[in-house]
Amino acid sequence: MLLNRHQRRAPSVRLSALAAALALFGSNGVRAQTGDDIAVEPAVIDDSQTIVDALFAEPAEAETIPVDPLRSEALAENVAGAPGATELDAIEVTGSRLGRVAMEGALPVTVISREDILASGKISVADALRTSTFNSFGSYTSISGSSGQGQTVVSLRGLGSNRTLVLVDGRRIATSPSLQGSGVDLNTIPLAAVERIEMLSDGASAIYGSDAIGGVINVILRKDYSGVEIAAGLGRPDNPGADEEDASIVAGVSTGDSRMLFGASYTNKEPMFLRDRDYSRSTLPEPNADGSYNFSGTTGISGYGNTVLSSDFSRTLRAPDAGCQESLGFYRLIDDVGNFTGIQGGDMCGFDFTQYAADSTELTTSSVFVKYGYDISLDLGFEITATYAQSESFGRFAQAPDLLFVPGTAPTNPFGEDVYVAHRFEPLGTRDNRNRSGVLSVLPVLTYTYDLLDIEVGARISRFTFTELGSGYLLRSSAAAAAESGAYNPFDLTEPGSEETLDSMTVTTTRDGLTEYREVFGTVRAPLFEMPLGTVYSAFGAEYRQERFYDKYDSQSEAGAVGGSSGNSSDGKRNAYAVFGEVGLPVYEGVEVDVAARYDHYSDAAGGAFSPKVSARWQARDNLTVRGSVGKGFRAPLLSELNAKDSFSAESARDLVVCREAGVPDSQCAESQYNTFITANPDLDPETSTQFGFGIAMQPVDWADFTLDYYNITIEDSLTTYTVQSLIFRELLGQPLPEGTAVNRRDNGGIDNVVTTTDNIAEIRTDGLDLLLNTRFALGDWGMLRPSLAATWVLSYEEDDGVLPARDQVDDPGVPEYRVTATVPWTYGAFTTTWNATFIPATAASTDPGDPDPLRLQQSGHVASNFVHDLQLSWESPWNGTLIVGVRDLFDRGVSTNFNLTSPFYDQTLYDPVGRMPYARVIQRF
Repeated sequence: MLLNRHQRRAPSVRLSALAAALALFGSNGVRAQTGDDIAVEPAVIDDSQTIVDALFAEPAEAETIPVDPLRSEALAENVAGAPGATELDAIEVTGSRLGRVAMEGALPVTVISREDILASGKISVADALRTSTFNSFGSYTSISGSSGQGQTVVSLRGLGSNRTLVLVDGRRIATSPSLQGSGVDLNTIPLAAVERIEMLSDGASAIYGSDAIGGVINVILRKDYSGVEIAAGLGRPDNPGADEEDASIVAGVSTGDSRMLFGASYTNKEPMFLRDRDYSRSTLPEPNADGSYNFSGTTGISGYGNTVLSSDFSRTLRAPDAGCQESLGFYRLIDDVGNFTGIQGGDMCGFDFTQYAADSTELTTSSVFVKYGYDISLDLGFEITATYAQSESFGRFAQAPDLLFVPGTAPTNPFGEDVYVAHRFEPLGTRDNRNRSGVLSVLPVLTYTYDLLDIEVGARISRFTFTELGSGYLLRSSAAAAAESGAYNPFDLTEPGSEETLDSMTVTTTRDGLTEYREVFGTVRAPLFEMPLGTVYSAFGAEYRQERFYDKYDSQSEAGAVGGSSGNSSDGKRNAYAVFGEVGLPVYEGVEVDVAARYDHYSDAAGGAFSPKVSARWQARDNLTVRGSVGKGFRAPLLSELNAKDSFSAESARDLVVCREAGVPDSQCAESQYNTFITANPDLDPETSTQFGFGIAMQPVDWADFTLDYYNITIEDSLTTYTVQSLIFRELLGQPLPEGTAVNRRDNGGIDNVVTTTDNIAEIRTDGLDLLLNTRFALGDWGMLRPSLAATWVLSYEEDDGVLPARDQVDDPGVPEYRVTATVPWTYGAFTTTWNATFIPATAASTDPGDPDPLRLQQSGHVASNFVHDLQLSWESPWNGTLIVGVRDLFDRGVSTNFNLTSPFYDQTLYDPVGRMPYARVIQRF
């Protein structure tokens, strides 16, 4: 849509009600700007005057006010239905292609403005979205030690990033190849370019196609800006690590019929290591009489140190002292439960990996963006937006672990028999990954506007490139040869071998990825005909898109020749087209119904999908709106899912088979990691979804408004990889394992490896409530107080995988029942103080096999609630600048720990580990 369309259409409207609302809600220190200045004639009110009085006030002299009608959806909807309201120019709102006044939307759209993000103290789009209550169970962030290092995504309704559609200016952007195309890396969207973020908490496949099941995030970039804005900030946490800096510049100019906006930004966050926090450092229990420690009582200690087993895995052998020295991070252990070696009471030599590994990555982002608009004529306009964002990350793993075979004939073998060693190659040094991502997006759009007819055509190229270099990794073949010849001595780490030998055992790993979208699209918006109660408006259009994806590992990693690494290459491409339509019907007085439908077709196995949706809005009273929707959705299989090669992973599970044979109760059967080989499935079908919801938007008193919405989502044919745990459960039940899967066990019954695959096997059902509350208190000479609250309750969340009985997972670890955020800004003259708070309730610490039925999982343990407070003070200077100081996590709450999890012993998707973070920021405008 063209910039400033209202400038080429009816220019000024008289809207006393809206002006009164803005005067009360937006003019006392709230900067609610979209760049679209609508001329209105506001009523003049003082701080003690109510909005009801203001609705009928006589208009004063006209002036121009910056308007953001989405700032408070409930308030705006009420004002729209108030006496004296006059029709505004139509704009497009997330979730609908009909040009409409934003106040009249029938869908639950929440808006995060630039001012909201600035008041939060966050420095990135990713940080701003991860704390949203709609991100129900958290989402993946910049975690060290994973294949998606340096990436951050969002997962609406807890349904996954691959079921959350992220748009920029209403169009798809390339997903991250590092994440196999399962989500958009939010770190590559520059915050300096963002005007606002619209969040549709409803399914929208009928509008946007695949992936819009959990909801839609639409990032709206800045449009008009005249002048120059320079900003810089820094944060220094009280605890070690995670220092941050940011800087940006934005410049804009308008000359007659053309407009241009340019900007650049930079952010940097330092890494945080496991050793930097008390909870993620290793711990040891009281020592045994011989100085060893029981393995089950340790945290942060891996069995891959120098644990020696006989060739048939029936016995453990004690590693020599030179190969298990505490000064190098090794510890004598007893496998008291038997969950690592499969031998209860077996000797172990463990390794403290927490002294080396990082928790979060070092992350540096930089970006440039430009937007140019030109009014070719009164009705014809052109706009082009181009952005390039780059992110670089550094992550560190501990030294490579691997299972090393040492023959009895090896000169260094002190046991005189063939042995396997769960060995940590400490002499090779840490494994360090350096990743670089680059995202280029170009969007030219041509718009023709004549009377009530809008025609929009455009194209987009969005290209995401990714590279990774890894150092310190183990070349298995060289290590095996060196151990066999005696050139490498795993049993004496003080003199393990020559530098030449060690160098020959290391390998540099590489990974390259690409996701590319090339798209053309067109939309026509026009009135169709008149009905007794109004005009029937419509939008029709079509899209054509070419998708290309690859994620290529180096040949040695792909072949499994590299220890401490894994990778599965994937390469595919396809074409997709879609046709869609939407009609708005005024069916009854105060009742509007929108009917939308879309057909998508993919050139590969994903095939075609038809997605209809009906939404309705009833203006029951001037201060009450009732709304609802029902629709179908789908998610096409990812190119990585359809074209992946076989891959390797290390998956955690409880081997109840071994535990029962050893007489260990199911509830005490500890988790262990098992070598897991994942085979590809090229015959996957799309997921399908059905969703409905309804809600109200109300202003019960003049100083408060709220929305309350119910959602219900069912996903069928969910694409799910069979977990190791689900395959073990099938063994217990005596069920045949699914085709393409296997649990391969050693002679002693322990698991050697597991083979699994992905299929359309699960059904997911969830429902819940969303509450948004806004209040406004005029304090006379003491300024304005505007408390607000957002909360999401998950009433149920069930997943049926055909093995475990379907059960409500709410309050499971990582599945909180609700999330709440509160914001209280107080504006007094040039000063604004803002208190922000986020609350995540307590959950269970684990789900254990039930007694007597192990398949009926039971919640146990306790993970504490998490209440984080932020405080900020900002000052608008007389020289058109802003000075901001604040503290995130004021009381240093940090994370809620759960020692039933593996290191770093907290849910990395839910909590921020940084702790108290004082920060300062300065903004200067010219």
